[in-house]
Amino acid sequence: MRIAGSPFCSILCAGVLSLALCNFAYADTRSSTLDPNADPRGNGDLVICSQNLENFGSYTDSKLRNPTLTPEGYREKERALAQRMASKSCDVIGVQEVLGKDDETALAAMRELADTLRKMTNRFYEVKVGPTLDKMSHVGFLVAKDRAEVQSTLSFAKVELPKISPEEKPRLFIRAPLEIQIRVKGSSDGSAKTVVLLNFHFKSRRGGSGDPAELEWETYRMAMAEGIRRITELRHGKALSSAETILVLLGDRNSNYDCASAKILEGSLVLKNFQDGGSCRLSKRGVPLCQQGSTQPAEFFSVLTNDPQTKLLPGTQQYKEEFSWIDDILMPSESLRTAWARFDSPGDYESGVVYKPKIASDHAMVWVKLNW
Repeated sequence: MRIAGSPFCSILCAGVLSLALCNFAYADTRSSTLDPNADPRGNGDLVICSQNLENFGSYTDSKLRNPTLTPEGYREKERALAQRMASKSCDVIGVQEVLGKDDETALAAMRELADTLRKMTNRFYEVKVGPTLDKMSHVGFLVAKDRAEVQSTLSFAKVELPKISPEEKPRLFIRAPLEIQIRVKGSSDGSAKTVVLLNFHFKSRRGGSGDPAELEWETYRMAMAEGIRRITELRHGKALSSAETILVLLGDRNSNYDCASAKILEGSLVLKNFQDGGSCRLSKRGVPLCQQGSTQPAEFFSVLTNDPQTKLLPGTQQYKEEFSWIDDILMPSESLRTAWARFDSPGDYESGVVYKPKIASDHAMVWVKLNW
């Protein structure tokens, strides 16, 4: 029986072809949406960055710290800072060494930087700057309005630091830490999340000849680290035991990851370990020398120096021909899974360091991408 060319054949072939095309389209859709290698969390929800600006404010204030600075050099530095931030699509940037004789002057300088960043990225940033006891240097935040809404800010300028010995005079943070709470907009397949970030900038090692302990101010940084950890324990106890709210510490510690102030900030040691009768003492470099059993489980963990790839980098700043990890981003254990490079890669964090353009700052920019 001849079927080819008959009306029945045309109808049958058309139906078979239609079914085949439908199946092809279905298979193609499934292959793109059900990629077995894809991360079920999606592409990421928030990129957090931290950058010491190396004495950046208005041109007038910046020139006070760098007398050889020209207007062209100032604009080049500003563009280089924005280029670093744009290179990682930073959603939230904690900044240190924002210059300004008062809060409003420092805020105006950050608005100019945010405007330069907007021209590169077409993203608008809300700017926050905290008060300071330093003559000029502040800490602050830039927050991308398309990713998050600032809900509150809080400065710790009036917090008295704990003492190593009773004889010490009362001291405060030089550059007051600034806490910010943001509500991060949910991605296409995610939910909104509250994130709390605390930005710090500890005393530098410069002017160490004035330190009575002759440790380049490490004992002062230890008191600051203890103060920061106590603040977070008191204010954010729930975030330490649950990831419902994500907690992030970030900034410039001005001490390497193996120094006493770093260990106190993470919580594996406490200031009491170094007080009279304590189990630890300091080396000349500020590294803790402790009796066995002195350490305790840490509360905060670096997503930089604990990452198997990032920790192989030389550090974030070179001082006296030696690189150190003085800029850091730390999170409590309950929040760490949001920083995993993949949902199934515990301990491998989506983090890194940006060194270029070099003219931007003598500090590298550090970053981490969160995904929930």
